[in-house]
Amino acid sequence: MFDAVAMDRTADAREREVEIRAMRQRRLQSGDDPLDLVAILDEAVLRNPVGGRETQRMQLEHLLTATELPTVTLQVLPAGQGAHPALGSGFTLLSFEHLGEPDMAYVEHALGATLLEKDPDVTLARRTFDHLRTLALSPAASSEVIRRIGGG
Repeated sequence: MFDAVAMDRTADAREREVEIRAMRQRRLQSGDDPLDLVAILDEAVLRNPVGGRETQRMQLEHLLTATELPTVTLQVLPAGQGAHPALGSGFTLLSFEHLGEPDMAYVEHALGATLLEKDPDVTLARRTFDHLRTLALSPAASSEVIRRIGGG
């Protein structure tokens, strides 16, 4: 995926970004202080075979395995939903409540990324995320959609 983005990244920068993502994945299973992840994925993302069909199959299997973790909640925004609040861009809401720190929102886009720290922006992101959760399938129904897309 990194190669599809127009931003110039050195091989070292790409490797560092991959390692950061791998560290976050390991933290989902960390015994001491695991991260909680609540994710909403548009069904179209699941159907897009980035890297080819075999890579897509492995990614979908990985998602299903992750949903078995007590720290992971995955919901799918079903195809045919039409316009929704995150249609133009996805975002990540970062909660630091357990540390007594304010929440943040992080938006990656085609030209880079933006970190939102001001309360009105973060409040809007939180409201948008909560609304998306009401539009998305339940975690169990989401897992079933992922299984069907993966051919299993």
